[in-house]
Amino acid sequence: MNWIIVRRGIRVPAWLLFIWEQYKAHDFAKTITVSGKDGKMKKKKHILFIAPGFILYTIFIIFPIFYVLYLSVFEWSGLGPMKFVGLENFKTLFFNERMAPTMFNALKNNLKYLLCVWLIITPFQYLIAYLMYIKIPAHKYIKFMIFMPYVISSTIVSFFATLLFNPNIGFLNKLFEWMGHPEWQSAWFGDPNRAFKLMIVLIIWQGAGTGIMIFYSNLMDISRDVMESCRIDGCNEWQRFLYILLPLSLPSCASIITMSTIWALAIFDMPFILGGANGGVNGCLDFANLVFYRYTFGTGLNGKSNLGFGASICVLMFVVMLFVTFLQNKFLSKFEYEN
Repeated sequence: MNWIIVRRGIRVPAWLLFIWEQYKAHDFAKTITVSGKDGKMKKKKHILFIAPGFILYTIFIIFPIFYVLYLSVFEWSGLGPMKFVGLENFKTLFFNERMAPTMFNALKNNLKYLLCVWLIITPFQYLIAYLMYIKIPAHKYIKFMIFMPYVISSTIVSFFATLLFNPNIGFLNKLFEWMGHPEWQSAWFGDPNRAFKLMIVLIIWQGAGTGIMIFYSNLMDISRDVMESCRIDGCNEWQRFLYILLPLSLPSCASIITMSTIWALAIFDMPFILGGANGGVNGCLDFANLVFYRYTFGTGLNGKSNLGFGASICVLMFVVMLFVTFLQNKFLSKFEYEN
């Protein structure tokens, strides 16, 4: 490597000095040059723009992922020395008589919610977007009422839901009592058979606006020439929907399903408020992130917090997310089309 003395005996690599001279000679947005493998100087226009974001992404995303993986093989309360335990945290997670049923029940609830996303929430979002697209009566009012809950925090929605469905002082039970139908009263979120269903209804009411907005924008972006051509060719409403609108909506559908899948596997705030830190009655509202919260920052496992065990839960959910996303993308890729 060639070295150049710049001042007071300080030596710097020739390539570094060359880059610095180029940087001073040109504007920030112009080309800088670096050496290529073939010995020639190749131009890289984008490196100065990529570097800041890449550095921040590495520090705050990539490094934490590897650190959590490293932490998962230790037992550590956050204070004091870290004790290496190998795969013991994962053994406890999968085979402990008390921990394994809790974790598998939480994963089951995550997957149930994921199925609801695929089979109920996403079709509902597309249906509402389509109804607004064809401009049904009062479609502007419906649009406003659907998008309005989206600006309300899910924490606030959950809090008011606990007041509405409170078995003792809740508005709904009081209304049934006033109507003379006490048999309609229920514990609601205290009932394992109803709690999960009610939570899905709340999620649809509060969060469906995102997917509806994306679907609606996608439908509005479809060329009017295409729609006019299908009318001229004699397509009825059903044929237009099935052969034109639905295929052209698949790109947005893939995006919505991917985002909703991540949210479904990472849900925390709503079940925490509705069912408490223990996941509701019989774990009916227990999810993986709630389990992580209890056993990482609480004292549910060995009477003390254990960041290493919490890291093992994070590693498990990271693998589950990768696996589910991979299968989902493989399936959705079959419906891709060329523009």
